[in-house]
Amino acid sequence: MKIKQWILVTCMGMMSVQGNAQAVSDLEYEGRQNYGLKLGMGLNSMYGGKLINPRPTVGFMAGFYLHTNPEKRSPLGFQSGLDLRMRGSNFANGKQGDSNINRSYTKIAIMSMDVPLLMTYRLSKQRDKTIKQLQAGLQLGYNFNSVMYVGPGKIPLPTSLSTFNSTEKWNRLPIKLMDYQATVGYQTRGESYGYSVSVKMGLRNLNDDFVIRGLVDLNNDGIPETEQELISPSTDPKNEKPGTPQMIGTWSVEFALVF
Repeated sequence: MKIKQWILVTCMGMMSVQGNAQAVSDLEYEGRQNYGLKLGMGLNSMYGGKLINPRPTVGFMAGFYLHTNPEKRSPLGFQSGLDLRMRGSNFANGKQGDSNINRSYTKIAIMSMDVPLLMTYRLSKQRDKTIKQLQAGLQLGYNFNSVMYVGPGKIPLPTSLSTFNSTEKWNRLPIKLMDYQATVGYQTRGESYGYSVSVKMGLRNLNDDFVIRGLVDLNNDGIPETEQELISPSTDPKNEKPGTPQMIGTWSVEFALVF
């Protein structure tokens, strides 16, 4: 066999191997997994005029996803699931000399259960082993717990300022329980794992008459007897325009491994 023929056969063999490495058979295509797990972390913060000096913080998430098996010739699909997520924001309000019960808030943490409702658009070829897709849609959330931290040490805010050792803590802030966020992202998944990157922006004002009040010991007799707002800067609704509560929104940039 001539050299040119050897080269031609070798090239055809390499193309055949490459094609087999990138594509799946009919049986594999029909049997592709339509569900999996997600583990990730994100950069989160808040925006709006109600809470001042927000700064990003790191949050975490875990959940599972499931997606439709679109028609072979259609790149469109749908993905949903259920996520447990911790998000929130840091705040640059702590000052030198603040105590662990100082009223300057420095962090808010929100724990939520979220249901993403995403339309997907496949970028990869129909039978590629690595599926690449764009995603866009809404993420519905239920904020089942929220905590405010005060002072530079980020100590949970107590309901009473009479002692450094108060055991009663705020564990549900006056924010709305239901939330929804617009989300856009990119996901790629191989035969066993992949990753996703997404940007989320809160669309709902979570301000639910956001005032945190508690008892304060003003006469230093060891007994908290005066009720007043517990945090500063002020969040008094009287400073807001009637019928237009100041915004408390959330945003995040999230990276997750998908299995």
